[in-house]
Amino acid sequence: MRTDFPPESPLHLFTDEELRAVFAAGSEKTCAVDEVIVTEGQRGDSMFFVLDGYVGARLDSGAMVRSYAPGSYFGELSFINPGHRRSATIIATTSAKLLVVDQASVQSLLDTHPRVVFTLLRRACAFMVDAERNLISDLRRRNTELQDTIKKLEFTRRRLSEEEETSRTDTLTGLYNRRAFDLEVPGFIERALALRSPLAMLVMDLDAFKPVNDTLGHAAGDAVLCGVAKVLQQGVRKSDLPCRFGGDEFVIVLADLDEAAARERAEVLRAAIGTMPQVGSERGICVTATMGGTLLREGETAEAFLHRADEALNTAKRAGRDRLGWS
Repeated sequence: MRTDFPPESPLHLFTDEELRAVFAAGSEKTCAVDEVIVTEGQRGDSMFFVLDGYVGARLDSGAMVRSYAPGSYFGELSFINPGHRRSATIIATTSAKLLVVDQASVQSLLDTHPRVVFTLLRRACAFMVDAERNLISDLRRRNTELQDTIKKLEFTRRRLSEEEETSRTDTLTGLYNRRAFDLEVPGFIERALALRSPLAMLVMDLDAFKPVNDTLGHAAGDAVLCGVAKVLQQGVRKSDLPCRFGGDEFVIVLADLDEAAARERAEVLRAAIGTMPQVGSERGICVTATMGGTLLREGETAEAFLHRADEALNTAKRAGRDRLGWS
């Protein structure tokens, strides 16, 4: 009887006597092309031997993952463990003839041919071990892919963060630039209004900065700007926003400071700039700072807030420079 099936058929694991017992215990079923034999997820209690034609295992995705030729069998897990959910949908890919062996046959085979049940159990265990190995291998591969993806995402996030930080930073001084000011100040205003806390803004120009550039060169001018930036960075808090708008114009946003405290902070910064080492002192060039300051008013926009601070700066310039004007 075994010679009726190809040499690679798993039925060759049984003797002819055992095959006759299996065939006697089962019932034949004829299937048309594309007929569904079992459905993935469905509970089962029987197994199937392919006597003629071909059937295939199909996943929910529609992919065919295995083909069964004459002499093959499938569903032994449900045969041995009734109620086991089918792992795939099995369909007839050609007209096919199957032998169905159900639970009513189990006791008979155990009584008369227990080796048949043992062989099926051993093959089912081997199938489960192979499936577990494949699962572990697949999980390791997916974990490696996930780690690679995480690394790539982290690299991209870091690069984008660096690019964003670069786009918000003045390249010469390291202070925030006008773009950062435009992005951040609305948030400062929203927070101040929500918490009903004061918010101050200082606008600052350097006095006698043009003679430094004209007399000593732009490198000397850059050194002055970097020195001023250092004074601002050391003289404000992390919660503040020191910006260079361009040239020798600077803007500082001071959170949670009332007028008296903001004026005091401005005077400290102005004095520190006036006493920092001067590159043109031997030629009588002394860079100082003129400032204009104001507090945020209820319902005021960032543009109006900046405009009033700028007006205070112009007032201080007209009054003689190297001083603080307040609006």
